[in-house]
Amino acid sequence: MICGRTQDELIDDIRRFHGFVAPGLLIGAFMIDLLYEHISREIEADAIVETGHCLPDAVQTFTPCTIGNGWMKILDLDKFAITLYDRNTFEGYRVWLDPDKAKAHKNVYNWFMGLVPKKDLPRSVLMEAIFAAGKSILSIRKVRVTRHGEREKKGEIRICEQCGEAYAASQGVPCLACQGKGYYQFIV
Repeated sequence: MICGRTQDELIDDIRRFHGFVAPGLLIGAFMIDLLYEHISREIEADAIVETGHCLPDAVQTFTPCTIGNGWMKILDLDKFAITLYDRNTFEGYRVWLDPDKAKAHKNVYNWFMGLVPKKDLPRSVLMEAIFAAGKSILSIRKVRVTRHGEREKKGEIRICEQCGEAYAASQGVPCLACQGKGYYQFIV
């Protein structure tokens, strides 16, 4: 059992949430499983994910921590690591894919380090290698979160005088989009 699921249930949950069975998300499930061996599911835990690739979806699939509820933060340090910590004490555990340990699993190591083109390492072979490796490719350490652990509270809401939409008052006047800092343009 991984994250309380059989292998087939795990694959189905990954596919349903992520759209396909990504190797990084599968490893993320093993990471979450290992974290829960060290921190109780009864603790009100928050998560910090150190990459924007695959791992945030593992956290959102296998823990109650999501971007939407504010219990997960993504610090894109481009490291394959997750910290799960008690939101009251800021103590928890950080787990990461350990390259030295992954060397014992050639296909996993070659995929992780980008040493083999995707076309030369069939997904089925890689998935089998990840299941065989399991948690043996991971390292874990106890940590205290010292930065980025605080939850951001929603501040004052204002109505933009130009577009009439609600926005965070902290953006200034008018809203960022009307200041020309938006990501879109209306098509007339």
